[in-house]
Amino acid sequence: MSIFNFSSIKKRGFTLIEAMVAISILSLAVTGPLLIAQKGIGSAVYARDQITAYYLAQEAVEYIRNVRDTNRITGAWWLSQFSSCQPYNSGTPSCSTINGTYKIDARYSNFTNDGGTPTNYADDTVNASAIAVCSGTCGTLSFDSSTKLYGYGSGSTWKTTPFTRTITIDNTASNKEALVTVTISWNTNLFSPPRIFTVKEYMFNF
Repeated sequence: MSIFNFSSIKKRGFTLIEAMVAISILSLAVTGPLLIAQKGIGSAVYARDQITAYYLAQEAVEYIRNVRDTNRITGAWWLSQFSSCQPYNSGTPSCSTINGTYKIDARYSNFTNDGGTPTNYADDTVNASAIAVCSGTCGTLSFDSSTKLYGYGSGSTWKTTPFTRTITIDNTASNKEALVTVTISWNTNLFSPPRIFTVKEYMFNF
């Protein structure tokens, strides 16, 4: 009588703990690159918004400088559109104090309604579509997808942006010098604090 000994072959598989460790390692390996990509996209968006904010601030400064230069060429007071002297006359008005908060729509090259001759500014009033006093906070800027310009327009081609532009002008030296401060604020998302970018420039009456 022959006896056969069969050796039992045990097949060993993954235990639950080993599977969980493997999944954890795989998750860490995938999460790292995703976090790096997310940070990179966030930095790119922030850089884009900061560049846009810089140009929006510079646009306002250049617009005010254009107002000053045009007024001097045509004989009006240098910053009449930013004072309470409306309508304004040529020369220096009786009220020479500039102090207020404004918004500017740079799409309008003509900042007066009448466009009178250099010798007659009696009925010229400021174009409220171009320059307006902000009551409280200035409204958010919009972007025209057709003309690729920022402003305060409305219509099917206009999209609301996260940018708010506030312009303050303070007369540091009566009829000689004014401090122009342009502040751009925006939110990248609902949960982040607002970003603020400020440009200051002294403007002189010459």
